[in-house]
Amino acid sequence: MKKRILLFTLMFFTLQLLVFSNSTTDLKVSENLISGTFDNGLQYYIFKNKKPENRASLNLVVKAGSLYEEEDQQGLAHFLEHMAFNGTTKYKKNELIKYLQSLGLSFGGDLNAYTSFSETVYKLQVPTSKKDLETGFDVLKEWASEVTLDSKDVENEKNIIIEEWRLRQGISQRVGDLQKKILYGDSWYSKRFPIGFPETIKNATSKRLRDYYEKWYQPENMAVVAVGDFNVDEVKQLITNNFSQLKNKTKVVDEHFSIALPKEDSVTIFTDPELTTTNFNIMWKEPIISINTEDSFKKNLEKILLNSILNTRFSILSKDKDSPFIYSSIYNFPLNKDTGIYAVSSLIKDNNINQSITYIIDNLKDISINGISKTELENEKINLLNNLKTILNNKESIKNDTFMDSIIDYILNNNVFMEPDTEYILTNKIIENIDTNDLKGIAQSILSSNYDVLLTSRENMKETLPKEKDIKDLIDLLLSQNTTSIKLNSFNTKLVDLKLVPGTSKILSVEKDYTKLLLSNGIEVLYKKTTFDKDKITFKLTKLQGNSSLNYSQYINSLFLPEILSSSGVGDIDYSSLELYFKGKNFSVEPFIDDYTQGFLISTNKENLSEALKYFRTLISDPKFDENIIESNLKTNRELIKNRDFSPRALLKKEYLETLNNNHPRKKPLTLEDLSYINQNELNNTFNNLFTNFKDYKLTIVGSIDEKTLLKDLDYYFANLPTNENSQSYKPLDVSYPNTYIKKVVTKGVDKKATVILTFPYIGDFSIENRVMYGALSNLLNILLIEDVREKIGGVYSISSSSNLEKLNFGENYLQIAFNTDTKRVDEVISKVKQTIKNIQDGNFPENKILDIQKNYELNFEIALKTNNFWDNFLDKKNLISDYEFYTPMRYNKIVDYNSIRSFSNRVLNINNCVEVILLPEKEE
Repeated sequence: MKKRILLFTLMFFTLQLLVFSNSTTDLKVSENLISGTFDNGLQYYIFKNKKPENRASLNLVVKAGSLYEEEDQQGLAHFLEHMAFNGTTKYKKNELIKYLQSLGLSFGGDLNAYTSFSETVYKLQVPTSKKDLETGFDVLKEWASEVTLDSKDVENEKNIIIEEWRLRQGISQRVGDLQKKILYGDSWYSKRFPIGFPETIKNATSKRLRDYYEKWYQPENMAVVAVGDFNVDEVKQLITNNFSQLKNKTKVVDEHFSIALPKEDSVTIFTDPELTTTNFNIMWKEPIISINTEDSFKKNLEKILLNSILNTRFSILSKDKDSPFIYSSIYNFPLNKDTGIYAVSSLIKDNNINQSITYIIDNLKDISINGISKTELENEKINLLNNLKTILNNKESIKNDTFMDSIIDYILNNNVFMEPDTEYILTNKIIENIDTNDLKGIAQSILSSNYDVLLTSRENMKETLPKEKDIKDLIDLLLSQNTTSIKLNSFNTKLVDLKLVPGTSKILSVEKDYTKLLLSNGIEVLYKKTTFDKDKITFKLTKLQGNSSLNYSQYINSLFLPEILSSSGVGDIDYSSLELYFKGKNFSVEPFIDDYTQGFLISTNKENLSEALKYFRTLISDPKFDENIIESNLKTNRELIKNRDFSPRALLKKEYLETLNNNHPRKKPLTLEDLSYINQNELNNTFNNLFTNFKDYKLTIVGSIDEKTLLKDLDYYFANLPTNENSQSYKPLDVSYPNTYIKKVVTKGVDKKATVILTFPYIGDFSIENRVMYGALSNLLNILLIEDVREKIGGVYSISSSSNLEKLNFGENYLQIAFNTDTKRVDEVISKVKQTIKNIQDGNFPENKILDIQKNYELNFEIALKTNNFWDNFLDKKNLISDYEFYTPMRYNKIVDYNSIRSFSNRVLNINNCVEVILLPEKEE
C-alpha cells in the first residue's frame, strides 16, 4: 500500500516521512477543492481539472479496510470489494461491467478498486456527458448502499479471489511478508493482511460479508471524490441527489490501530533457494504526524533534501568498480498515521556485506557528525525547486488521477492538498531557512533510534553469510565511533563551450499535422509544435540500422553501450561528477540501440534546451567509456547471470525465448561467455559504427518550441552532423518462429501456482490496416477472456493478450496470452482460452462486443491525440515508414466489425500453431 504525502514533490521523490510539529501555522487547503458534509456524515470533494479533456475520475472512499475485520472476517474487506462488481440492486451480476464496457471503459483500467489496511476505494473513469456522469454517480451510490451479496455469487467469486492470492505467491511475496512482520511487529497489522488466506476465503458466507458491509459501509464513514473536466455545480448536484439521503444503519465507532516502536535492535537473516541476489535492509521506525503546518512542511522538505543528498552519494559510490554494492537507496514512508519508517536498501556485490554496511552507516554518521557541505545543500535546493518549477509550468497537463491520489491522501491522512503554484511558492519561502544543521539533526535522530535489519540471500550462501550477532556488532561499532571513512572529492560540473560551424535548414512543406524540413547535411525532419504540455520538448534522432548490422562481438557490446556511455561522463565531466552536473537541470539525453534502429532521445524543457543539445553534441564528439563504469557494469551482470538459474521465472523466460525463437543466438539470455566480448576498444568500435555517420538518420521534434528557435537550433546542433556515403543499413535477423504446436514445461520452485505463456505467431504480411485489426482482435480477446476464463470458470484472477505487429520486425510478430492459475487446472484453463479464440473464429461471440471495442478506441484516441507521446510515436514511425498513418475512430469503425474480426482472426491466427511454455513448481509449500 502506498500513500502520498504531497502531490507534486512526490512525482520526483520517494514517499517522504511525516514528522512532528509544534507549529500552529496551519497550511490552507486549495480553495479550488470544493468540499462539504451532508447531514448523514458523508463527505464530498470536487476538483475541476482539464486533463484528460471531457473525462472525470470518480472515487468512492470507504474508511475501512482489513484492520476492521473480526476474527471470522479475515480477508472479507477485500472479498467485499470484489462482490461490489458482482451485483447491486440495480445492476445484476456482470451487468455493471458489461454496461460500462459499452461506454468504452475497460475493466481493470477505467473500472477498478483496491483494499488496504485502512480503506477501500472504488474507482471509475467516465466521459463527462450528462448521461455518463449520472451513470457514474449512480454506480458509486449502488456500491455504497446496494451491494446484493447473493450467496451463489459469493461462491462463484471465491475461486477468483483465491487466484488473486495465488498470483501474489512467490519469492517477492515471501520476502515481503517477512519484511512486513518486522515492520509491523505484534500489531494488528501483522494479523490483517488485506488479501486474507485461502481457508478464510473458502469459508466466507454472504452473512459474514453483509455483517462487515452493514457495519462499515455507512454514509458517515465514506467520502465521494470527483476530479475532472466538468461543471462543478452540476457535479455537486449529482452527488447531492445520489448520496445526501443515504441512511446510517449503525453508529460507526472509530478504532485506532497503533504500531509500537522497537525497544531493541534486531537482525533477521533469510535465505531462499529462489533468491538470486544478496540484499541488505536497515530500517528505523519513527513517530509521525500529518503535513498540515508550515513547520511539518519544512521538516518534510528537510528529509527530501537529505534523502536526495545521500542517494546522490550512494549512486556515485555504486559506479566505482570497487564499490561493494550495485545500488543503495535511502527512503522513508508512513506505515500508518502515527508511525513511519526510514530505511536503506542495498543490493550487495560479490558478497561484500560488511563493506556495504560500513559505507551506509558511515555516510549517515558523517552527516550526523560533520553535517553536509553548503554546496551539496544548495545543489539539492536548486534541484528541488527546478523540478517543482517544471511541474508548475506544465500544471495544465496534470491528469485527474494525480490530483485524485492527493485528495484521497488528504481525506484519509490529513496531509494538506495544494496545487503546484501554492506548493512552489511555499517551498521557495521555506527552503531558504533550511541549513546544514537541520539535516545533521535528522541523521542524528535516525542513528539514535533502534534499528531492524533484514538480510536476504541465496540458500547456497547460508554458511558464508555473517551471523546476526556479527552484523549487530559491526553496526554498533560503527555507531559508537566518532570518525568515519567518508572523503568527498571535488567535482567539475561544466561543459566546455562548443565551436560548431552551423549548417542550414529549410522548410519543405507544412502538412495538416506536422511540418517537414530538410537540413543541409541531408537529415529529414518532422516537427509538430504542441501546447499539451507548456514546457516539454522532445527530439528523437533515429536511423534504420541497429545492431542487426553488427557482428556478434559488436552486437553484445551494443547491448551495454547506451548504459556505459550514459554513465561514463561527458567532455571534461567524469563519471563521478555526472550526478552533480545534472542537479537542477531538467533534461535527459538517452542513446538507444535495438535490432533495427539506433539513435538518441532528448527530452528537455525550454530553459535547458541549449544545454541539452550542447550535452548531446559533446556526447557524440567526445564519447567516454570509463574503465570504472565498464568493470562495475560487468561485475553487476556477472553476479546476476551466474545466479540467474536459481530463479524459476528466469528459467521460464530462457525456455520461452529459446523455444519461440528456435534458439536464434541473438534472442537468448546473455551468458558469462558473452560478457568476455565487452571491452573499451570494442565499445568504441561499436559507437563509431553506429554514431559517427549521420547519413540516413531522421529527426522528429514535438513540443513547446517555436519555429524561430527550432530553426536556429537545427542549424547549430543538427545540420552540421557528419554524413558520408558509406552508410550501413539494417540486416534482417531471419528469426523464424515454429509453425506447429510446441509445448515446454519448466519445473522449478515452490510457488503454489502455474505460470503459462501462450504465443501464436502471426500469419501474413504487414500492412497498417492489419496492424489495426490485430490490435482490435487483442482488445476483443481481453474482454472475452475476462468473461470466459475469469468470471465463468474462476480459472484466473488476471489474464490478457497483447499483439505485436510492426513492419520493421521482419516477421517477428505474434499474439501472446499470459496468466497464472492453479497447477491442477492448467489444461482446463488453456483449453478454455483456446475455445475463446475459436469462438471468435467461428463468430460465436456477442456482436455488441465490437461496439465496446470501437467505443474504447474512440475514448483512448481522443485522449491520446492531445498528448506529446502520441505525436512522438507517430512522427517517429512516419519518418521511418513513409506510408505510416493513424486511424481515426470513424476509419477504425469502417474496418473493424463483426465479420472482419472473424475473417481476420481465421486468416492470421492458427490455434494449432502455438508455443506453449509453462512453469510448474517442483513442490508446493
